[in-house]
Amino acid sequence: MKSFKDEFARRGVSVVVVSFAEPARLIKYQEYHNWPFVILADPDRSAYHTFSLKQLSWFRMFSPSTLALYFKLLREGKRLERYGNDDYSQGGGDFIVDGEGNILFAHRSRDPADRPTVSRLLEEIDRART
Repeated sequence: MKSFKDEFARRGVSVVVVSFAEPARLIKYQEYHNWPFVILADPDRSAYHTFSLKQLSWFRMFSPSTLALYFKLLREGKRLERYGNDDYSQGGGDFIVDGEGNILFAHRSRDPADRPTVSRLLEEIDRART
């Protein structure tokens, strides 16, 4: 995502990351990752409920595609960073929301590896503008 920040900016789009972690934990997370995006804390998971993001089953949390992603990241030298008692079963998603709060695109992840590509997100942004 970092490498595509300029593509989003050219389209006048802001990327916002929403986490259920407490704000103090997000500070450590941001220090480690140094993301160029706004990160919001949602510890009571209001946004997760609003966007119908559910808890994942064990099978979904450790699906073959998720395990393949984790092995790939380990081979690349990435390591698991602990930020406290993380809830690995919380499902995530990617959404494109316009300035009036209308959802223009919704992708609710089936497992941690199930994410739309950045190219797909950019296509959806372009489609919403036509």
